Amino acid sequence: MRFRSGIPLFLLVLFPFFAISQKPEIRTVEGESQVEFPDIRSRHDVEKEALEKASITALEKAFGTVVIRGNSTYMKNLNTGKETKTSVVFNSIANTYVKGEVIDAFDQNFEEVQGLATIDGKKKAIRELKCTATFKVRELTDDVPDFEAIPLQCPDLGCNTTSFKYKGSLFLYFKSPYDGYLAVYLDNGTTAQCLLPYTRMSETFENGVPLKGGKEYIFFSRQPAFSYFDNTVFVDEYELSAEDSQEQNRLFVIFSRSAIASPGLQTGLDDKLLSPDEKARQYKVPKSLYSEDFQKWLIRNRTHKSDLRVMPIDITIQK
Repeated sequence: MRFRSGIPLFLLVLFPFFAISQKPEIRTVEGESQVEFPDIRSRHDVEKEALEKASITALEKAFGTVVIRGNSTYMKNLNTGKETKTSVVFNSIANTYVKGEVIDAFDQNFEEVQGLATIDGKKKAIRELKCTATFKVRELTDDVPDFEAIPLQCPDLGCNTTSFKYKGSLFLYFKSPYDGYLAVYLDNGTTAQCLLPYTRMSETFENGVPLKGGKEYIFFSRQPAFSYFDNTVFVDEYELSAEDSQEQNRLFVIFSRSAIASPGLQTGLDDKLLSPDEKARQYKVPKSLYSEDFQKWLIRNRTHKSDLRVMPIDITIQK
């Protein structure tokens, strides 16, 4: 996958590294799940679902389950059964609400097993995939900012999607009740490219784009209605492209109440993604870093920064 910006001659400055005042508590918890593995699904997709569900069991084991009664929310301790009324922010994973987030996953093991399903009132053997893994997790507290982030194929909330076409445009809706700083990266499994801050923003934006709580934003559009920073020349518009018939990428939306430390971004890592015509028109790809280095940076920030939240969003691009 590659994407292009409509503005040539990019300039991107590294974020400074900021001191971090509070370190959240990190726990190590094991999780397990078992999901159906039908012939029509790829092993990659089933492994992803199984790991996601295993992460939910790990988070519930570490922080309890969410119980909602009327307008009140309670946390139930799985060991004691005790419920405590709470008002903290929650994380939604696979339509399940949990009071924490996964920082890292390791020791992942997948095993095909035989399961049973009831079909037309009869028991039938089915193939399932069992996942066991160990997770580093942290509890979500009132310090962690809640937000909405939705990928769009046009600059309108009605265009929300995670399935994009070749040469389609990418936009992002964002809203949080809190003031804070926003950064956005797109990881294709090889490199992670910095989409926001925009590449021609001034030094005042180096530590993430400052946003106002309660305000709705749509990024990556030059329409005057979405000019939040007084000058539309700052806006990079992105066009998605795929080298294979279908590719999956992960969008990382990173929001913090305080300035965000940045990885060491490089130029030239993704120049091969540009066609000869694009190079002749002086198009440039944003600065980036290798995916492994990006993930290490992300883990460090999530481990040490108590007021930061990360939302990963998987998108597909089809030719």
